[in-house]
Amino acid sequence: MTAVQSAAPVVGSRTQSIPETPPSPAAGAALGAPASAPLESPRRIPVHATDATAAAAIAVVAALASAAALHAARITSAARGPLERSRRSMTETGTTSRAERANFSCTVRAMEAGNDAVTSTMSRLVAALAEEAIFAFAGASGGAKDAIEGIIKRRADAHLAFFQAAAQPAPTMTGGFDAWLVELTRAAAPVAPPVWLPMSEVIREKVTLEAGARGLRSLFSSKPSDKDVQRVKRLGTLSVRVLRAVYAADGPVDAEEGRTIAALVASLGLPEADTAPLYAEAPQSMEEMSVYGDVEANVARAVVRGAWLAAVWDALDPREEQVVRTVASKLNVAQEDVDAMRNEAIARVDARRAAGLAAVDAVRFVLADRVPGAGIQLAALVGTLMLPRRYREETLAQVAAGTPVTLSKRHGGLTGDERAAALGVAWGAALHDDPSLGRRALLRARLDRFAADLGDEGGRVRPMVEAAIDEALAIVASGIR
Repeated sequence: MTAVQSAAPVVGSRTQSIPETPPSPAAGAALGAPASAPLESPRRIPVHATDATAAAAIAVVAALASAAALHAARITSAARGPLERSRRSMTETGTTSRAERANFSCTVRAMEAGNDAVTSTMSRLVAALAEEAIFAFAGASGGAKDAIEGIIKRRADAHLAFFQAAAQPAPTMTGGFDAWLVELTRAAAPVAPPVWLPMSEVIREKVTLEAGARGLRSLFSSKPSDKDVQRVKRLGTLSVRVLRAVYAADGPVDAEEGRTIAALVASLGLPEADTAPLYAEAPQSMEEMSVYGDVEANVARAVVRGAWLAAVWDALDPREEQVVRTVASKLNVAQEDVDAMRNEAIARVDARRAAGLAAVDAVRFVLADRVPGAGIQLAALVGTLMLPRRYREETLAQVAAGTPVTLSKRHGGLTGDERAAALGVAWGAALHDDPSLGRRALLRARLDRFAADLGDEGGRVRPMVEAAIDEALAIVASGIR
């Protein structure tokens, strides 16, 4: 506090001294001083006063100084109280009070004053949930709302792991794409197997244990019956061997093909003892392959469709075609049906290309001000996820160059589900960095303009993405004290 001299004219000068009020420890902490720093002893500061008015002014100043120090101490105490209570609550284990939909407790990493670790972690969780929304829309063949809700619900344990100090960080789309894709494919298996997975139709025929027990058994146990386990093991092994044989027909299985095989194996939901050999098994000759047991007609057709899709995903090689036809013969699928499935697979790849191009452009348009940065990274990952391999290189080169997207109705002819996929993927990408309300309004306007160019409405898909993410965040947040 500096010396204060009365502004009134000097009438009869006299000198008076008052003690300078030392800052309290709490006030020192509020101002950034170390809590352990020694405080200076009170000093007596000479102040000139001239009359009663000056003396009163001196008293007022002294009172204000004391009040300011006390106020700072109270503010600091009030600020620290919730932090301390929060820290104690979040590091305790055991049952916590819960909101209507959540019942868990978790250990949250220690939170220091001035660094809201919980909010930061929630933002990272928003990014993970946005990536799950991207995956759901990218792989949905219809019913995207059910797909995104089902996948996010099945990932609840992974969401809680964000707040568990001892948990291993889960792979993400932007940090461990291969492992992330395998994990998300497994989560989607009983809900909405992704359309890009060659044997997704086999999974839809309940060739997976990820759904748990079925029928009356589900009323008493979540564990699948031995009969179901043996069925999935037999038909799942057949599907994996056929897929690997198709990939190996034109050369060694490469990294992307190996990732797709791993995703299929994970989708089966078999015990580790049964899946380990499937991951490492060498390709088998289809001419020498034996088919054990009866293969239901629907499953047999699904295997052949999956084999065709794998063959045409990059470029159909005559050796791959020979493998597919050999498999179809062993599974007793009629020749005319085999030819029809071949044409169907080619049409599916072409349609997938159109939907993938629209999705990539949607992400680039919405995140046009994040280039370089997320506008390129997320668009490239969406292209890898959605575009057939044979059409991918040219598009990803344009993405890497940062070429601006112009609206010119170049994505006409898409179905309603394909438009929804492109817009849903784009909105998931928009929410990836947990934007503020102001930025979200800007992103929403861009999405709506792109949707209008597609002949659709952004408001058709935004609620699906936001509702699923908000629900998951609310469940996690309700368990944090």
